Amino acid sequence: MVNAVFDHIMALLIVGALFVGAVLVVPTMSLINLQTIDQQQLRNMALNVFNALLLDTGKPTNWGSMRDFQPNDPRVLRFGLASYEESTFYVLDPDKVQRLVKDNPLGGMDYFTVKQLLGLQGYGFSLRIIPPFNVTFSSVSVVGNTLSYSAKVSYLDGKPIPNAKVSATAVYSKGNDYFNISQSGPMETNAMGVCNGNMQLWTSTPDYYMVTLRVTVADVATLIVTSGQTFENEIANINIVGDTVVLTSTKEPPDYNQPPNENVWILDIVAFESQGILLYLYEGTKSGQNNKFNTGSGSFEVWSREFKGLHGSDPVLMIFNFWAIDPVTGQGRSQVLVTLAYPNLLGNSVFEYGGSWKNTNAAVRMQRSVSISDMTYTAELWLWKESP
Repeated sequence: MVNAVFDHIMALLIVGALFVGAVLVVPTMSLINLQTIDQQQLRNMALNVFNALLLDTGKPTNWGSMRDFQPNDPRVLRFGLASYEESTFYVLDPDKVQRLVKDNPLGGMDYFTVKQLLGLQGYGFSLRIIPPFNVTFSSVSVVGNTLSYSAKVSYLDGKPIPNAKVSATAVYSKGNDYFNISQSGPMETNAMGVCNGNMQLWTSTPDYYMVTLRVTVADVATLIVTSGQTFENEIANINIVGDTVVLTSTKEPPDYNQPPNENVWILDIVAFESQGILLYLYEGTKSGQNNKFNTGSGSFEVWSREFKGLHGSDPVLMIFNFWAIDPVTGQGRSQVLVTLAYPNLLGNSVFEYGGSWKNTNAAVRMQRSVSISDMTYTAELWLWKESP
């Protein structure tokens, strides 16, 4: 009898212990399962968004090349960055990516509008485009008619890259009537990732020179530009939309209490393709009307011209040779301007667009190699669920 009572008491204790354990464990297991499900849903959402960004051309397919662009432009019915001129996957249209550049003088796409077009109500995202490796100039100088340079090529973590192929292009001028371009290479970096090169110029001791390096590592290329002299660009900002080159003012609306600004003529326009080929697009004169503008009056867009096939040629640099006359002194001067065809997209800079994920409890990251203007970059997406 005693044994039977003892057995019943032990059974009750065991059942009670199991019940208490279940009360404590099951919610924890449920929370873990729910967190796992939420994380998987977030990953699925991120994959869908990433595919929409990188594989969809959007609607219309050339929406990035439209003029008079607005932050919430109603003409854009669907969002996507893929090139409409390429059948290969993960090739991005630089005109479209350029619409994500902050303070784009020709109009950019508002972040909240992009979220709405992607159906991301309740979610936030950040898009980064990262260069494949770093290139830094150690020195660049000219002695006589010999230009010398030294540069280092490294991975993003700082490790040197040996056997990288380096080709150099120099743009230089002397006096008011001399403008030329010289190229050399390719050369290879040594075991420390360093390349030392020389180039013969067509003139000695130029007044101005700028060097562009095209660096290729295992068929992946990037560009870096350095100048022998520093100067402030007060003439015009260079922009490309589709096949059209647009020059915009570098200043606020003119102060009419100040002396009038310079009259400027465009003497030469040269495009530098991703493969290092030079395209001579335009040649003007010092007295022509079609290539003249004033830096202190008129509209925000001071000059534009369409060059058929420019967008499809994958330009990465634009070279301008200007002639300017100060209306007060009557003195003329030349100035060479070398700029990336799509500022903030190409070269060694990291491009970022969107919100910040650092203050969220959970975020998902995805990466994929993409091509812009025939050069390879890493596209990185962060996606998170916003707090209600």
